[in-house]
Amino acid sequence: MNPKNITTTITVDQTPAEAFAALQQVVTAKFKLKEADEFTKTVTFKSGASAFTWGENFSAQIVPAEGGSSLRITGMRKISGQVHEQQRIRKLVERLFTDVVNVLREESSAAAPTGS
Repeated sequence: MNPKNITTTITVDQTPAEAFAALQQVVTAKFKLKEADEFTKTVTFKSGASAFTWGENFSAQIVPAEGGSSLRITGMRKISGQVHEQQRIRKLVERLFTDVVNVLREESSAAAPTGS
């Protein structure tokens, strides 16, 4: 693995299908989706340029895990030598995880039966 790549994994309680749907929803809303594969539960996407970078490329995959699913995201720079690239990738990955978890929470609370 390239030392400039950042890979992070979280585990959620939802099924791979639910987690993949949430991941796709967040990616299409906040990034430029390059490709999504329903069978392998993998997406590739990119971010746009900022004041300090030319943008980043990402790949994410949902895999079954005990009691739910694991979401693994790898972020990599588009061009070497960019200022603040590692911090920006970490920030984008953390925000993506937060957004996916928020979508899953919203869907869980919407699906929960209400007491009468």
